Amino acid sequence: MEEFLTKNFNFITYGFELLAALAGIFYYKKFKNTTTEYFIYFLIYIFFVEFIGTSLLYFATSPPIKLIRSIGIRSINWYNLFWFFGSILFVLFYFHSLIKIKLFKVIIKIVAALFSLIMLGHFTLHFEIFMNSHPKIYQFLGLLATFICISLYFIEFLKSDSILYIFKTFGFYASLGLFIWWLIITPIIFFDHYNTISDWSFVNLKRQIFLFANIFMYLTFTFALIYCKPENDKDLD
Repeated sequence: MEEFLTKNFNFITYGFELLAALAGIFYYKKFKNTTTEYFIYFLIYIFFVEFIGTSLLYFATSPPIKLIRSIGIRSINWYNLFWFFGSILFVLFYFHSLIKIKLFKVIIKIVAALFSLIMLGHFTLHFEIFMNSHPKIYQFLGLLATFICISLYFIEFLKSDSILYIFKTFGFYASLGLFIWWLIITPIIFFDHYNTISDWSFVNLKRQIFLFANIFMYLTFTFALIYCKPENDKDLD
């Protein structure tokens, strides 16, 4: 079982991402005109990014992928741009729509501006690194931005009467899934220099940790889409 999981962790993860995206599509009408609608778009976006990223890695000889690769796009820079940068912008946008306190909205806008400035600056000044590796700064910035958003969300909830209904809101489960995912994978970043073929024990351990973190997060999203009701969600302005 352990060998199966470590060898196929990518495809297992993609399966759970697809499950969450399909759940979002299936329950789209239920959450239409709520902030959860934006999160459904996010789930579909994530699956699209993973689909192209996987195709760039495993189907490099197919004509459409060869065309994409001919302009210099590889799985590494694809994920740098659309996962480490694009997905965090999506998260910032979602929490900006979810949160109602004006000061918190301003803080998220500032975080988004600083995050974009630093990321785009790094892309420009360190183009070779952007094209060929996943710098730790991308992961740390994503963690920081997500943590700020989640913290503001829970602070707002504690200050409102909605705290009694927190376990029935989609935003709670979305925040919980994202927070625990980052909490689990962040320590792995510190030991990433061991992620080489000279230490297969660490490589396999890292894959298993990422796999179960991904499974937990996407199952949390899927459960929330099924369990939560739109009247318990925050309507869009």
